[in-house]
Amino acid sequence: GTLSDELKQALGMPSEGVPMPPPWLINMQRYGPPPSYPNLKIPGLNAPIPTGAQFGYHPGGWGKPPVDEFGRPIYGDVFGAGDAAPNMDDGPIERDHWGDIKEEEVEEEEETVE
Repeated sequence: GTLSDELKQALGMPSEGVPMPPPWLINMQRYGPPPSYPNLKIPGLNAPIPTGAQFGYHPGGWGKPPVDEFGRPIYGDVFGAGDAAPNMDDGPIERDHWGDIKEEEVEEEEETVE
């Protein structure tokens, strides 16, 4: 999503000039993206950072991109390479209520007459 100018001002992020990261980006890089939104693209986490921005922990820095031991992004295409995006297609989404009790089919035993 895109942050509104009012929200950026409330968070102390300038709306002009070099884009500032949201304050929660460092924690998302540490703990991962929100599980409720698996397809949400977050710059600096699973999408490239804006033009003119830099990774780092300096004021205005976009943290450190989460990578594995081989330097590949963990959550998506954070470097803008285009080929590191994970396959998010896990098949059809089950739309049943998780708390519904499913009825079991009861098989009636057939009595044999001898």
